[in-house]
Amino acid sequence: MKKTLTSILFFCFCFTQTFGQNSKYQFAKRVFKREYKKQVFEIFKGKIEKIDESTFRYGDKVLNVDTEDHSLMNIFSKGIFHPDIIGGKKTIKALTKSQLDTMSTQSQLFYNLSRNDSIRIGEVEELERLNPNSKTKRFVFWLYQRGMANPTECYFELFNNKAKKNLTLEEFVNGSKLTFYHRGTIII
Repeated sequence: MKKTLTSILFFCFCFTQTFGQNSKYQFAKRVFKREYKKQVFEIFKGKIEKIDESTFRYGDKVLNVDTEDHSLMNIFSKGIFHPDIIGGKKTIKALTKSQLDTMSTQSQLFYNLSRNDSIRIGEVEELERLNPNSKTKRFVFWLYQRGMANPTECYFELFNNKAKKNLTLEEFVNGSKLTFYHRGTIII
């Protein structure tokens, strides 16, 4: 009985681990197949201030990046990926409490959804199995928005024309350009 129960638990654990990895790549693969259109995004031209290990200020916008892989931070510290890509160049600034109190609940919700002065992203990771060649790296992250209970899964791609096969991620990021960004589905 104990061996049977242990076997069942082991099978369930292995199945959920495999399914989780495959579904992550399944959705991402579909996005890159259906939505992919290569573009070149501009690197942020203004001053980038590093507030702390995971927070950067780009002009009057703040981006907080929550990831366990600190080699990814150069993507953000060099301005390759920045808040303007997510929310546009125009900044919707924070209102005071008294200004918010005069707004209807619906207006407050819309305002919070449209705010882009402070953005938080997390779970940033490379999608290694979807990199088509050594000059291209694809990534996924979760975008946390004010007024939304759940994050939105987003995808982006970096391209480095001079990349060689055995570069570290930090070496790859130097000289790379953002060539794709897509806001995907809400995570439930």
